[in-house]
Amino acid sequence: MDIYNGWLISNSYYNPAKFNSLYKVLQESAERAGLRFSKWTSSERATVIGSTAREPKPSFVLFWDKDVLLARTMELSGLRLYNSARAIELADDKVQTALKLTEAGIPIPETIPAPICFPGCRRDPKSAENAAKILGWPLVIKENKGSFGQQVYLANNVGEAARILTQIGEHDCLFQRFVATSAGKDIRVTVVGGKAVCAMTRQSQSKEQFRSNMELGGTGTAYALSPFEEKLAVDAANALGLDFAGVDILFGRDATERYVCEVNSNPQLQSTIDACGINPATNIMWHIRSQIKAGTATV
Repeated sequence: MDIYNGWLISNSYYNPAKFNSLYKVLQESAERAGLRFSKWTSSERATVIGSTAREPKPSFVLFWDKDVLLARTMELSGLRLYNSARAIELADDKVQTALKLTEAGIPIPETIPAPICFPGCRRDPKSAENAAKILGWPLVIKENKGSFGQQVYLANNVGEAARILTQIGEHDCLFQRFVATSAGKDIRVTVVGGKAVCAMTRQSQSKEQFRSNMELGGTGTAYALSPFEEKLAVDAANALGLDFAGVDILFGRDATERYVCEVNSNPQLQSTIDACGINPATNIMWHIRSQIKAGTATV
């Protein structure tokens, strides 16, 4: 079996110890697929805008970061990234995600972008009050960028919304309808190469916690997707142009009502492995290999 060499890019500043086990899983899965990669931080792979990648040029770059500008620079130099810079950009910004999913006809909770707040300015809580007139209370407030359920808040009234907006400050954010039927629970679907590999339900263990993220104490259980849910997840990943993704789906009032809540371009895999007994990293690596062999791993 031919061996293809690549790079794994991680963030220079955010690299908690728990990521080490993730990188180990990725590396072991890569080797089984005939792929090898060397790990670099974003600062170690500084790239000049407009330059051409030097030989030996890697066959692939597993871009496990959200540094979109570096990703674009690497692509301009002639490298193929998984995921692409554009896909990461769309997935990492919750408003851009909402816009793209809506363009594709994919159901999401009703969402209103909050007015942009420039540095040195203070947010007006009336923006939340006006949004709640349309979306209702309680009101979900999210910073446009955030991971692991952080930067996601629930406001029950104008006073709580005002405190949240003060905390958010100048960071871009949005208002979203609270889907009460999915409070504290959702479905995480792992999609690779246009196929749903596995899924799990995530359930908060606290009645006070409306978020289901594992990092916030949620638990995961393997889940059998309906054809409708599977198509929803695959369509969401495809709409954003993602080679692989973690798609979060909210429960509606019945089996025919589901909403895509968020799409993650570099999902954490260990909780999925633990809950489902399936290692999506294996699928990711074989997908990359198939792209290389098909000659489509070009920018």
